[in-house]
Amino acid sequence: MAPSRPSIAVRRLASAGTFVAALETLSQHKRFVKGDLLGSQVESFHPRLAQRFPRVNRALASRAFPYTLYGTQAAVSAATFLWPGNRPLRIAGGLTLAVLQSAQSAFIPFGRDGADQLQQVINVTMASTGLIRDLEQADDLAMRTLALETSLSYVASGVVKAVSPVWLKGDAVAGVMRTKSYGDPRAHRLITRYPVISTALSWGTIVIECGFPLIYVLPKPAARAYLATMLVFHVGIGEFMGLNRFVLAFGATHPAIHYVLSQRRRESTAATRLAPCLALAP
Repeated sequence: MAPSRPSIAVRRLASAGTFVAALETLSQHKRFVKGDLLGSQVESFHPRLAQRFPRVNRALASRAFPYTLYGTQAAVSAATFLWPGNRPLRIAGGLTLAVLQSAQSAFIPFGRDGADQLQQVINVTMASTGLIRDLEQADDLAMRTLALETSLSYVASGVVKAVSPVWLKGDAVAGVMRTKSYGDPRAHRLITRYPVISTALSWGTIVIECGFPLIYVLPKPAARAYLATMLVFHVGIGEFMGLNRFVLAFGATHPAIHYVLSQRRRESTAATRLAPCLALAP
């Protein structure tokens, strides 16, 4: 049995994200030296490991380690993108990417963000469900799991903002746009001229994130529009904050949400057709 189209879409988009992440890091190869931002931080974060296993420490502190780490990530991601329906690659590739990202978090902790965390969830979910013999059941469980995880991520992010005085005051977006790392001069000038934009964006972000679970009870057109709004939201973050990988990371979970929405309506229709039969049963 061939894998479902939502499953293939998830794997393709997610692998594109991990591929881009690997290339972005490899482009900064000058910072792979020990102690630099993208070099090994074993002695700082794992001093006991460094003292107890000096040979391991030397290997992790070498420039070859990040090259191997991100080079392998790029190769596995590319293979996954080219053959998203390959079951052994789904298991082995997902597991490999999960291990690589765990190693990156442990030994090169800088430069990580929410996109990496969500990619890790996708890798583990797709690899573990790939072990289920019935591929239809495997894809169904994977899509429902990713839809749930994405919903929880949106709500958690919205709740954190909802209890933040800066976000409630409406100054959060303006503050971010002023920064060098995540700001944008064009957006900053516009918000400075029209402060109400910052307030609207700050409150709007809280509302759409906290209210995301409503997508599962809204009529089909409204649910699709809501999901499209979230995609535009991520594209905007990528454009103005430079967090482009969030588009691919969260975008990779959207086919799973579309799948769950479609299944919910099919199940509802089936239940409606079955109701008269149950009513006539003795």
